[in-house]
Amino acid sequence: MRLSFKIAIRYIFTFRKFQFITFISILSSLGITVGVAALIIVTSIFNGFREFAQNEIVGIEPHIRIFFKDVEKTSYKELQEYFIKNHNASVFPFVTFKVIFESNQNTRVVQVFAISDSAFPRHPIVSKFVFNVNSKKLNQTLANSVNIGIGLADALRLLPGERFSLLTIQDIDYSIANFSIPTKKELTVGSIFQTNNLDYDNNYVFVSQSLADVLLKKDKSSISGLDIRLASLDKLTDIANEIKNNFPNVSVFTWYDLNKDIMNAMQFEKYAVFIIMSLIISIAVFNILASLFMTVLEKKSDIATLLTLGSTEKDIRLIFRIQGIIIGSISTVIGLIIGLGFTLGQIQFGWIKLNTQKYVISTLPMQISVPTILAIAFVAILLSYLATIYPSLKASKINIAESIFRE
Repeated sequence: MRLSFKIAIRYIFTFRKFQFITFISILSSLGITVGVAALIIVTSIFNGFREFAQNEIVGIEPHIRIFFKDVEKTSYKELQEYFIKNHNASVFPFVTFKVIFESNQNTRVVQVFAISDSAFPRHPIVSKFVFNVNSKKLNQTLANSVNIGIGLADALRLLPGERFSLLTIQDIDYSIANFSIPTKKELTVGSIFQTNNLDYDNNYVFVSQSLADVLLKKDKSSISGLDIRLASLDKLTDIANEIKNNFPNVSVFTWYDLNKDIMNAMQFEKYAVFIIMSLIISIAVFNILASLFMTVLEKKSDIATLLTLGSTEKDIRLIFRIQGIIIGSISTVIGLIIGLGFTLGQIQFGWIKLNTQKYVISTLPMQISVPTILAIAFVAILLSYLATIYPSLKASKINIAESIFRE
């Protein structure tokens, strides 16, 4: 093993008769280095965007959302007490329904999300308010003002404090039954929120439950479900499965389930880019195979001499495999240093800036994933090793007499 290692080192770091072999070896090393560095940087960018998207989603979406399959068989208070007692969670009972908004000759169908008056101040949506008015100055209360997304406000040309018309499905049903014109309700915009989630910003309206009772013409609106926010997301899946097992009359969705399409799309893009960028390493590895094969042709007499002196075919194979692994390992380490250095620099100093007028973040987000880094290094070294198999077998099978006398 020691002799094979020394010979492998000598074959790598020495001047050859065929300078083209040296050029191919350098080219293969550069290819692996660039490939590894590029993979680290690109996957770190995807991880950064994924983390940013997750933080934005979790910032407004509940960690767990529960819908009742059978309201009569399931008491939301029982579930509420269960979460508070066993998981120290914040629970927000909600009612959701659709209404028609009309303002400045613009009409939109929007989703109303009603939260109990007492829980409303604690709801995450409150932290997203960017424009609001002093309700006392306008003689308005929580019960008759609504909070709309910034995209919806722009579409309807509404500002905080302005009034608009609202029509519910119940109003339309009542007018049809009585052959009358639906009576529109006049409400006030209390606040405008921005979540950076287009679905919420363009289509959602948050109101108090007392206002929902008025809109739905009920003494008390039936609860549609519960939004749960946990103290930690570490056991999110376990808790969701626990609820499914203990409360069969409810449908349970985690924040990931509610945003499965976008999260799966980001994951697919990450894997696709990983595969495409791996082609750079694959091409570089092919150059290792070519350089080793040409080294075998150049060193036929040396190999024959070693076999004559007592080296085994296994020793010869080991020389060329060590040679390929050393080239791959050194190139991989340099690529890791470059890739990690750039990534850490971007995280620490924010070298690449983004236009805040177009994007919601000021710098390109990046995040290092240790398992991904280890996978990249492993794949690069593994491919380098696989590239040595054929040349090493070819070297161990040369004809000793023919190689010595030809030389």
